[in-house]
Amino acid sequence: CGRGSRRSLWPRPGLPNAGKSSVLNAVLGRSAVGVSRAPGRTRYFQTHFLTAQVRLCDCPGLVFPSRAPPELQVLAGVYPIAQLQDPYSAVGFLGSRLALPPLLQLRPPNGPGWTAWELCEAWAEQRGYKTARAARNDVARAANGLLRMAAEGRIRLCLRPP
Repeated sequence: CGRGSRRSLWPRPGLPNAGKSSVLNAVLGRSAVGVSRAPGRTRYFQTHFLTAQVRLCDCPGLVFPSRAPPELQVLAGVYPIAQLQDPYSAVGFLGSRLALPPLLQLRPPNGPGWTAWELCEAWAEQRGYKTARAARNDVARAANGLLRMAAEGRIRLCLRPP
C-alpha cells in the first residue's frame, strides 16, 4: 500500500490447518505451495502474483511467543506432534490440567498418583497398543494418540488467561 500502483493484500495469520495454502493453490489454479493435513507445513511468508496488480500471500498459522511453553504449542496444534522428541512432557502438561483418568475411563495405577508415563501406559493398555517385537504396551503410540486427540479437540483443554 502506498508504493506505486501495486496494492498488497497482507493476510492476518489464521488458525493452523484452516486451509490457507489450499485456497491459494485453488485460486492460482496450480500447486504453488505445499499442503499437508498436519499443522506446520507452511513455515515462511510466501508471495505469489495472480496478476500484475493482485498479490496473494500465504503465511504460517498462529505463532506463539517464545515464552509460551512448548507443550502448549503442541496442544494448540502449532507444533507438529510427529516431530516431538519427548511427547510425555506434553502429556504431563495435559494431565496436570485435566482429569484424564476418569475422562478416558483408565484403570488406576499401582502407585499413589498418575505420571505422564502411567497415563500413556494405561491408554495403551485400554486401546491394545502393543510393540511389534516384545508385545509390551506401546506408550509412545499412546502418547501421540492422546496429543492428537487434544490437538483435534476431542479432548478439550481450556486455559484462563493470566
